[in-house]
Amino acid sequence: MTQPGAISHYFAGANTPRGFYSRYEQIAPPDAAKVIILKGGPGTGKSTFMRRIAEELLARGHDVEYFHCSADNEGIDAIYIPAADAAVMDGTAPHVMDPQFPGAVEEIINLGQFWNEAALRSPAVKAEIIRLTRGYKFWFQRARDARRAALAWLEEWAAYHRECLDMGRVYAASEAIIAQVLQGTASDGGRSAASGAAEPGDPAPRGAEARAGRARRLFASAITHGGAKSWLGPIFDHLQRRIVLQGPPGTGKKTIVERLADTALARGFDLDVFYCTMYPERAEHVRLRGLGTGVITSFWPHEYAPQPGDQVIDTGEFVDRARLADYAEAIAGAEAAFRAAVEREMHHLGQAKAWHDELERCYIPHMDFAAMERVQKETLERILALIAERGA
Repeated sequence: MTQPGAISHYFAGANTPRGFYSRYEQIAPPDAAKVIILKGGPGTGKSTFMRRIAEELLARGHDVEYFHCSADNEGIDAIYIPAADAAVMDGTAPHVMDPQFPGAVEEIINLGQFWNEAALRSPAVKAEIIRLTRGYKFWFQRARDARRAALAWLEEWAAYHRECLDMGRVYAASEAIIAQVLQGTASDGGRSAASGAAEPGDPAPRGAEARAGRARRLFASAITHGGAKSWLGPIFDHLQRRIVLQGPPGTGKKTIVERLADTALARGFDLDVFYCTMYPERAEHVRLRGLGTGVITSFWPHEYAPQPGDQVIDTGEFVDRARLADYAEAIAGAEAAFRAAVEREMHHLGQAKAWHDELERCYIPHMDFAAMERVQKETLERILALIAERGA
């Protein structure tokens, strides 16, 4: 009996205070064997198309990476199949994807070819599609407004701690973590510290030409219509060593993560770096696969429960408590306002989701799903052929 493949879960995009932030270029390598970009409106079956291919591949023993929708975690925005070096992804707004190397790497499948355009253009259906699209976009914009408000309150909350923060202790903590994680590993790329064989993409062994490490940059969490969603558990629970950073905003957690990531890359380690959805260009977590090690930021609403043996560092200890006491009332107000704004964002995303569900129902009756299923099966066969060619 075939052992089912392993599943990994990530987000490749995030709804941030500046709008949608895409890291979809990180799903597959630039020179991947195949990237299939799905086009088509809501309700055309893009998520189902990918999910069914993934389920069939998993049943045949192949690993699959799922990339979830950052606003609706029930939806799939992309899958990547390492054995085929192939991806299938939703290329519609807000994560618009167009081919960089048409034919050589990417191709487009337009699921809109399977809808009955005449039916969709009928006056009643057309008017309903326009109404629901406007309603969905209205509520999504309100969610974005709430996220911007949350950022403002988070910045104020953090400012009080930064005012009282001993940066020397932050830098000392980061240096201690770097020494602890990377000490004695540079000569062999960290393989001696990991159990089992090294993974593809790990740094080269002794004697190979030195190179800088590579980082795959994604998101591990999102605020969705159903609340805060995090894949921190599946990403980090299996690692041999975890360092968990806890503490209020503005106490140096991201500084520690970024200093570790920069040093590890300079020493030739390949990393998975996960970014903050409030500050999408700032690292929040890092996984060093070859070392079986992760450094995780645990902060509401994406908290990580430490396991026995985990090293927990409270960055709040780097703050002058006596000075901070002067700001206690202001801190409490900013924290409460931040939490309320995030909750409001979740509510607005729920409203957007309800309108989007209605919009999808406008398309579903007018889709030829039997024809789409044939293309889905053909796509699966092509991916299986790539796996066979690669000998995976």
